[in-house]
Amino acid sequence: MQSRPSVIDLYSGVGGLSLGLEQAGFRVVVGVEIEYLSGRYAQYNLPDTHVLYGEETGDVRQFTREHFRQAGHDPNDVFLIAGGPPCQGFSLAGRRRSDDPLNDLVVEFARVVLEFHPSAFLMENVPGLRTSDSPMLGRALKALESEYSIAGPQTLRAWEFGVPQMRQRLFVLGIDKHLGLSPSFPPPTHYRPTDPPSLLLSRCPTCWEAISDIPHVDDFPELLSGDRVPYDRAPQSDYQRWMRGVLHDPQDLARPVDWDRSVCTNLRRTQHGPSLLARFEKLNFGESDDGSRIRRLVPDDLSTTIRAGTTKSRGAWSAPRPLHPYQHRVLTTRECARIQGFPDWFFVHPAKWHGNRMVGNAVPPPLASAMGWHIRRIFGLPTPGAVSQPAFRDDRLVSDDIAIARNSGYEKRRVSQLVVSWTTRATGPGVASVSTVTEGSETATTFRGGTAKGDGSIQ
Repeated sequence: MQSRPSVIDLYSGVGGLSLGLEQAGFRVVVGVEIEYLSGRYAQYNLPDTHVLYGEETGDVRQFTREHFRQAGHDPNDVFLIAGGPPCQGFSLAGRRRSDDPLNDLVVEFARVVLEFHPSAFLMENVPGLRTSDSPMLGRALKALESEYSIAGPQTLRAWEFGVPQMRQRLFVLGIDKHLGLSPSFPPPTHYRPTDPPSLLLSRCPTCWEAISDIPHVDDFPELLSGDRVPYDRAPQSDYQRWMRGVLHDPQDLARPVDWDRSVCTNLRRTQHGPSLLARFEKLNFGESDDGSRIRRLVPDDLSTTIRAGTTKSRGAWSAPRPLHPYQHRVLTTRECARIQGFPDWFFVHPAKWHGNRMVGNAVPPPLASAMGWHIRRIFGLPTPGAVSQPAFRDDRLVSDDIAIARNSGYEKRRVSQLVVSWTTRATGPGVASVSTVTEGSETATTFRGGTAKGDGSIQ
């Protein structure tokens, strides 16, 4: 592991970008994440990485070479700094705000890169950053151009790198000018399942090929309060075999993790109210529910984008998850993770709101891996050998969450979960439309001058 190029992952979230870079033969030595829960789960899933998380140690605005040295590492050994500054102010899926106080974190990313001066940097974000009227990206790139040759911003389509969803991410790659190398982006390796076959590319897995072997959660009453049951069917595609560790992906050089391959996790059920369930039953493939904007997946095509929702500081809204192609329910957290390209050993918070947000915020690991392999080719880095000794995770980091989630089951929960999509409705531009999609009481919940009822309507 020590022979692999060292990486710092800023704004690391739950670790999607870190995992992808590890799969491409890098060693992510330090991650920095201010959100406590996401950082704690990154530390759990990536035990070889020293994750600085929480407001005291995970604030990138306070991160310096000295903090890195105190974590036991030499700042001069850093080969790559990667990261995705928070994107709420730029996201096309939400309310774009050029004055969002988090927008300056793009500039903070540039500050850390210039302070450490690694051989390369990789920044990722939402495509809306490219078209944003915020000056922050321009400021950051202007500062970096003094020392780095820069390619991008470039939008990459996740399905062109084997991720079975309609997701796009923006990347900026910079290489130290003194090295005389030209930054670029990887060419596509996959084509969309509905496109004509290509002799040069592989077909991207469909959303159904990604999730069809996952247990049917409505068959398991214990998943109303728990989050895991044994697998009850064999994997049916190579993608599923890779996700379950049955087949080794030759492009995955990450250190293996010790885990129980017989048990599928993050399966906590969502029970829908009678009114919403009746509407779901009428939806054909590709159709959306008018109230919640939840769309039924088309099994032989890509999934719609897996979205995150917001933190408690921004309203604690849960983004709509896609509707299962054949069952009348939204996807489980594990199904969303599969569609994002997270292997099944990667465990996120067992509570749906937390777990779905962690998964939706992440960079799909196969997309990050494709960028990592391309960077290796640009630099001519030799491919490191595989690491056979598994890493052991510290179960103490997550055991309390599992116990609390199990003890707050369906019968004990009385507060409905709200799903928000930002649309122009009769209530006016930019007002949230709300519908209840999980189990909960029929007691109405007041929201921004309207009333969100348990049947999914708004008064």
